[in-house]
Amino acid sequence: MVEYLRMGMAASLFLLGFCSCIAGVWTMLAKQYNRVLRSISAHSAKVSTKALTDAGLAPVIEALSGLVEALNQLVRTSVGVGVFLCLIGAALCLVGFWMLSGL
Repeated sequence: MVEYLRMGMAASLFLLGFCSCIAGVWTMLAKQYNRVLRSISAHSAKVSTKALTDAGLAPVIEALSGLVEALNQLVRTSVGVGVFLCLIGAALCLVGFWMLSGL
């Protein structure tokens, strides 16, 4: 009876670790922010060409550059979360395997 409980716990840990690894890889490879970053960069280039003729657009350009920097930081953070999920998933898989090998 205790062996079945241990086997169930090990299988659950291994499955949870595998799902965590998949989620981490998905988070790192997802290009959801890159499209937005490219779009904002293209619009900021258009606005900056107009700003050469109109001095009132200077604050808009500063705001766009701040927005691009914030999105860049957001992409870095999402990659860090993905790496963390992969490491935790690998650790859970190893613990599950260790529990199974100890039977």
